[in-house]
Amino acid sequence: MMSSATTQSTLCTLHIWPSRWNLPSIDPTCIAAVFYLQLTIPGKFEVIECTNPDVSPSGKFPFLTHGHAIVSSVPAIISFVSSLAKSTSSGARDLDASLSALQRAKRTAWCSHVEANIGDLVAYSFYSLDDNFWKLTNHTMASMLPIPQRYYVPGRIREMHRPRLEAAGLWTQAVSEPEKDSFGKRQKKDDPKDEYARAFERDKVSTQARASFALYSKLLNGQKFFFGERPTTLDVYLASHILLLLDPPFPDQLMRNIIEESYPTIVEHARNVQTEVSQVPQQYIVAPARKQSLLSLIPRPLSNLPQTKKSRMDEADLQFRRMRWMWFALAFGGVACYVAQLGITVVRVNRRRQRVQRRGADKEHEAEVTDEEREKEEDEDESVQDGDE
Repeated sequence: MMSSATTQSTLCTLHIWPSRWNLPSIDPTCIAAVFYLQLTIPGKFEVIECTNPDVSPSGKFPFLTHGHAIVSSVPAIISFVSSLAKSTSSGARDLDASLSALQRAKRTAWCSHVEANIGDLVAYSFYSLDDNFWKLTNHTMASMLPIPQRYYVPGRIREMHRPRLEAAGLWTQAVSEPEKDSFGKRQKKDDPKDEYARAFERDKVSTQARASFALYSKLLNGQKFFFGERPTTLDVYLASHILLLLDPPFPDQLMRNIIEESYPTIVEHARNVQTEVSQVPQQYIVAPARKQSLLSLIPRPLSNLPQTKKSRMDEADLQFRRMRWMWFALAFGGVACYVAQLGITVVRVNRRRQRVQRRGADKEHEAEVTDEEREKEEDEDESVQDGDE
């Protein structure tokens, strides 16, 4: 545990995905972290918007740095700030201080449910629906990323979400490929089977979403917040996910329509949490993002951050890093092969030029010798003719 002097003098730094659509971030867990810190340690933390998860110890955002401590994941950040709240000199506040032991247990269970179930619905809206991904998610992420990451990172992130969404039954099946005419152009032909499949999938997703939203609408029971008149960790968790279903301009507004038409209490709850955060007098500072260059393509360990407990990365993270290494190796290998081939070609061209020049010189020499011999023969003929005369 750090001393009170260190706690007071050191500013917490929260690393998150960049902000969009008047929200602190494009990621629900990052929004939850920002809301939680703003309600517990206002004015004592800053936000750095990042687009390279490799700077995080766990390979994911958000993560928090405070002095020599590095804390990754929202539950760990909440636990860390709660420990700071036990020190009267820190000025930190525990959002769940008024909860009983039973209420704390329920809070923990419901937070896990929000992250798993409502988190799936958020991922479905951003990554599963083709219209939303190609017209909003891909374009938004590409505008944040430098070259060449903008061309492959959004697709990689989408593939990382795919197993989770497939397991939850929320991955949209690809429609049948359109036929090509004699000129090789794709013909837009609506297949009735595709229409029925899409309608069936949307109905299934709608039923699943309504079941999840109904749980929280019933849990609220007309209250402003889940456990009274003050927001708790559970309120922050749910609001951060619901706001990402309401505010982004999705081409396909399936989730937003369901919430606004059938569960207005959930919409009101999310706006109440957002208002509580915005009304805090001391707003957080957004530090300028670090400029990225081609060196950011090189996967490297965190040498500038202190070492903490090693976090276990899931298989998707490991596969993503392996693919980055492979891409980096192939890129340099391709450049090396190109340079080597170019050098060989230049040498061959130079040799050919030298051979042509030598052959031209030999022919000129032979022509000169032939001319001289002809002149000698003509001189001899002329001398013979003069002697005869």
